Amino acid sequence: MINRQNYLDIKAHIRYLVDVRQVQDNTSRVTMGRLNHLLIYADTIPFTEFSKIKPSFQAYMEKVTNPDGSLLSASYLSSVFKVSRGFLTWSKREWPTRYKSLDLNLIEAIRPSRSRGESAVLAKREIYTLDDVIKLVNVPAITTHERRIRAGAAFLFLSGMRITAFLSMPIQALNLQDWSVSQLPELGVKTKNSKAAITYLLNIPALRSVVAEWDREVRSTLPITSNWYAILDPWGNLHERTRNTINGRVEFRKALVVLCEKAGVPYLSAHKFRHGHAVYALKKATTMAQMKAISQNLMHSNMGITDGIYGRLVNNDVKDLLQDL
Repeated sequence: MINRQNYLDIKAHIRYLVDVRQVQDNTSRVTMGRLNHLLIYADTIPFTEFSKIKPSFQAYMEKVTNPDGSLLSASYLSSVFKVSRGFLTWSKREWPTRYKSLDLNLIEAIRPSRSRGESAVLAKREIYTLDDVIKLVNVPAITTHERRIRAGAAFLFLSGMRITAFLSMPIQALNLQDWSVSQLPELGVKTKNSKAAITYLLNIPALRSVVAEWDREVRSTLPITSNWYAILDPWGNLHERTRNTINGRVEFRKALVVLCEKAGVPYLSAHKFRHGHAVYALKKATTMAQMKAISQNLMHSNMGITDGIYGRLVNNDVKDLLQDL
């Protein structure tokens, strides 16, 4: 049985993230999902006696399996441990008297063992390549629904936007005169950590033409405050109502699955367009200034983040570069 106070402490942490840190709804749900492991692990024992629970949280989590019996991935484990460290550190600061016995060194040690760390796993780079996206946009689009998802795929690759920001972006945020996107929370764009920036679309004519075609369609029908990736009514017509991004993500995924099937492209999550955008741009970059521009366009706070997440070359790139030495 779950300890009630543990549950209340985690709910208080989630409220802090939403109200003070202003994280997005999706982030708070993911965080709660990760912290559920901590709740189940502690069972009836309060978190204030975390050090007394045996086996350790790390040892416990490294034996947890997926529904198919496989072990949790290294990246998922690292995410669970990171979120758990954040929660316990926050709890010790929020309730210093109640959590006084919880040692900070113990919290900091909540990390994967070397054999289960991300560096011990040969990670597979999953991205939508330019060739993939060209295939997606070349699928015949007759209905509004088909034109919308095709434009969405092109836009996500060109912009590198996060899916939540994209789905909440109003028509007025896109300026095709200079191919810029005003990712501004004041316009209703739900960016990560409510960060504001002007970003730009890559100069790939075959994809830009698809974006421009959809842009003309929505601007001729809807007010500029409506979503660019517009809501459709039950009859498939454009609707000016703005969307709930939770439902929008589900709807986008279903449409993307169908588009990928028609194009003969393996389905990947919408976030893999952002990965594809970054890898494509970084491979084209030849100067430090260009790499800095790519980093800023991804709305990263520094180039180290960009290089750490996207800078690793895919296997074929490494092979080709070595063959040319």
